[in-house]
Amino acid sequence: MGWWRDRRVVAGLGAAYLLVLALLVAGPWGWALNRLTVRLYVFFREDWPVAPGWALPEHYGYLLNVVLFVPLGAFVVLVWRWPWWWATCAGVLASAAIEGVQWLWLARDGDWLDVVANGLGALLGAVAAAVVSPRGRRR
Repeated sequence: MGWWRDRRVVAGLGAAYLLVLALLVAGPWGWALNRLTVRLYVFFREDWPVAPGWALPEHYGYLLNVVLFVPLGAFVVLVWRWPWWWATCAGVLASAAIEGVQWLWLARDGDWLDVVANGLGALLGAVAAAVVSPRGRRR
């Protein structure tokens, strides 16, 4: 039996993820996140040249947004047992709320492309969780 089938383990990991997500999106990390995207850009352009020529530092930021919401989509499917499409909708709504808060009240810029990237991450996590969950494999 995989760890993803034990709802208590997934719920605990999900709670830790949500705490880290809240700290990440509400904290004053904008400059550090921008530096991270530039470092990734330089690494994949110069140190380990596998990036396509058209990839810019902004694209790494969007990729990080995708990765950020993969656990959310998986968490919703595995713990709450929502279908993958509801988990994806929940990820998009959560992302839109986060971007709205960042735009209105925090010293961060909200961006609708971040919502799209976060929604894609939630979709990937939800579909992956639906595939590995016993309920999803029976279908």
